Amino acid sequence: MLSPDLTLLHIVFISVSLLGGMLAIYFWIKVYKDTKRGSVAWLLLALTAIFLITTAIFPALAVGNTDQNVVETILLFLGFWSAVYTSIFAAAGFLMFRAFKTVPRQDLGNFLIEGMVFRKSEGKQADDDASTAESIAGLLKWSTLIEYTPRTRYEDSVIEMCLRFYGETMNVVLVSTEPRTSIYKERLGELLDIGAMKFIELSGTEDKLVEKDGIIILPARELDSFFDLTGKLPAGCALIFEPLSHMLLAEGEDRTYSFTSKMAEQFTSKEIVFVGMINSLAHQKEVVSRFEGLFVNIAEESENSIKIVKGGKDEFIRFYAGKSFFLETEMINKA
Repeated sequence: MLSPDLTLLHIVFISVSLLGGMLAIYFWIKVYKDTKRGSVAWLLLALTAIFLITTAIFPALAVGNTDQNVVETILLFLGFWSAVYTSIFAAAGFLMFRAFKTVPRQDLGNFLIEGMVFRKSEGKQADDDASTAESIAGLLKWSTLIEYTPRTRYEDSVIEMCLRFYGETMNVVLVSTEPRTSIYKERLGELLDIGAMKFIELSGTEDKLVEKDGIIILPARELDSFFDLTGKLPAGCALIFEPLSHMLLAEGEDRTYSFTSKMAEQFTSKEIVFVGMINSLAHQKEVVSRFEGLFVNIAEESENSIKIVKGGKDEFIRFYAGKSFFLETEMINKA
């Protein structure tokens, strides 16, 4: 038995522990109610509070009890609870370790702080919260032609779409040309490393189909091999064909039209999200209109968003990552 003074101190410590634990749980519930989000970090804090409360109360019960069976039961429960608690921490550690391997670095903070979304916020418009907007796969369903102008950094759009598709657990195939292929690889290389993304580069200099540093380089003279490369793509993935205008200028309208028509037909039949991009000011309106007929949706790209203007909902896809990337790049270059 403890002395009266030690018993009093023990009661004080238990009271403090109980108060602190209850406050931690209260704040966890408060954050969840206000944001409709939880996170691994907050969940572990709440579990820690519960664990500390139990490890403070139950030893006190064991010390003050003379029944050996009760004491043994309490100690057994504490051992069991400790095993459960540490196992949960191990599982959380695994999730965070995997996040460092799979989640783009700029999104790690969001994943750790608000990575577990229980339900979407109610009563807010999509412009007020991206979390309430329809998925990019839903907005660009089937096939979409995105029209941009030389005044915009359409590379931002490509980067953003790839990140958004990945965030919706969709694999992405990105077709581009140099020098943009190098830009995309620098920005999206982590997705390539984990197998969530494939790069195909159309080249006018290579003589044969090769793979360099994870990028499949397809000679322009072997365009038919493109369908061999993409023939086994599963349903539910996305293919972004960025160099449509480049191909129009290099290969001519008829060949490019035939090639694009075949892409639209094959990918749509396989339920693959197909996105083409065209410089609307680099070609005659009749040419652009002809290619528009191959796509279900038509969209316009601006500096910070894509707007669906035909076929789908009148929705915007707002951009953040791509714009931020190019701003950072410009600052580095100026330095």
